Amino acid sequence: MTGGQLCKEQVFAMTQVISRRYVLILTLIATPLLAGSQCAFFFSSGGGSSSSDDEDDRAGLVVKVSDGQFIDAPVQGVNYISGSLSGVTGSNGEFQYETGNTVRFFIGDIALGGEVSGKAMITPLDLVENGAIDTPAVINIARLLQSLDSDPGDEVITIPAEVRAAAVRSNEGLSSAVEFLDFSEDPAFVNAATQLVAVLTRDYPFTAVLVDAENAREHMIRSIERASEKQ
Repeated sequence: MTGGQLCKEQVFAMTQVISRRYVLILTLIATPLLAGSQCAFFFSSGGGSSSSDDEDDRAGLVVKVSDGQFIDAPVQGVNYISGSLSGVTGSNGEFQYETGNTVRFFIGDIALGGEVSGKAMITPLDLVENGAIDTPAVINIARLLQSLDSDPGDEVITIPAEVRAAAVRSNEGLSSAVEFLDFSEDPAFVNAATQLVAVLTRDYPFTAVLVDAENAREHMIRSIERASEKQ
């Protein structure tokens, strides 16, 4: 066999491997597996030459994705992380989570409570261990969300992108408030949250103030009841 023939055969073999990878990628993009509100995504890496190797790779790298909703009224514009998934909640408070995994919510660098198992509807009650409607940390999470709402006149809590971008520790004007915000301690929470609301909402077309505890609690109760009726 000549050197030219050998080179042609090597190029042909490489072309076959590359073509097979692109067919796999295009197939995965075009045909996600849907089951109700769940999706299954398959990821494959490496260049194995047998179909059984590809099937083994896919079997070990399946990520099932489910849909959820974040409610104290639907909350739009909050960051979330669930395993390898991350994003920002949509106009109806919707988010996606890895099925069977946990999810966490943030506004910039402000963690809204702790991580919670992903499910169809998550409220401030879920973000606090043993959270109940009268738990101070639950009410204070609701207070902050409602206070940062850029359009209080509708039935959605909207957190603008500018607020998320500013609510970070690197923001010198808010670094202490972000760092020491404690939802479980009322005096500390009020001090930090009052500063956060004043600075983060200064470009709103109205003067925002920290919502008081009772109004926040009542708002949360009504919102959860409405959302539960729609489930």
